[in-house]
Amino acid sequence: MKRLLLLLIMCFALVTLVGLDSNDINLKVTDVEITIIKPERVLRYDFKIKNLGKSRVGGNEDYPGHHQLALNIAVRPNSSLADHMEMVQDTKYKKMVHRGGGERGFLEPGEEGQFHAEYQIKIKGKKDTDFKEIKETALDATLIIMDGVKVVAEIPLNK
Repeated sequence: MKRLLLLLIMCFALVTLVGLDSNDINLKVTDVEITIIKPERVLRYDFKIKNLGKSRVGGNEDYPGHHQLALNIAVRPNSSLADHMEMVQDTKYKKMVHRGGGERGFLEPGEEGQFHAEYQIKIKGKKDTDFKEIKETALDATLIIMDGVKVVAEIPLNK
């Protein structure tokens, strides 16, 4: 009985160590382009993200559904950017209203992928929108990278 208990403890420790090793995620933003689409009042981000780690990131979850849970992004604004953007209500997260996007579902080690996200710019009454100011504050935000619903990286854009 003691041997069985010891064996179970050792197996649990091994699984835990292997799990920690597989969570060694190292992602780097290699390029960011900011575009304002004035007629639609949209702020668009185009990112290039590189996997500097040793394992694949994204699309690894096995679950009973049919849609692949993939690597995806969101941009969380700091206050100077949030002042210019439509914000999602009734959520505990600080989120801009999402207008669309696209992403690479996974990144192999050493691979670089392209991702983009678009967000709705706020209409400020009778005052004209200062698109130049929005573009200047667009990097006052944090890029959130998720594997499915799990946040795997948060990268400040203002550095």
